Amino acid sequence: MITKEQAREIYNHYSQIEAAETLIGELKNAMAKIPIRSDDDIIRDNNYHPHGSIVIEVPYFEAGRFTESKGSRVYNISYPSAIRVLKNHVKQLKRELKQLQEGQQ
Repeated sequence: MITKEQAREIYNHYSQIEAAETLIGELKNAMAKIPIRSDDDIIRDNNYHPHGSIVIEVPYFEAGRFTESKGSRVYNISYPSAIRVLKNHVKQLKRELKQLQEGQQ
């Protein structure tokens, strides 16, 4: 029988996979709508203005907990780079999900 905690983990994995795949689709759509030229993964419009960057927030882990008062932000990550990171994240989540589900049988 599956425990409530196992069900919660499985649900969280499915939820994160769905959110990441949705974001990947939205980023691809945004890239397709901008008249662009791409040099070194930086998307620029015809006037060479950069477009399509995101921010990643990295929390600080201390004494077994994430602290909100500390951490770092990384700015201006290009959409293509973000898509690669998200795709890798989805692959990892699917591997973990498979392990979770195999443990139920």
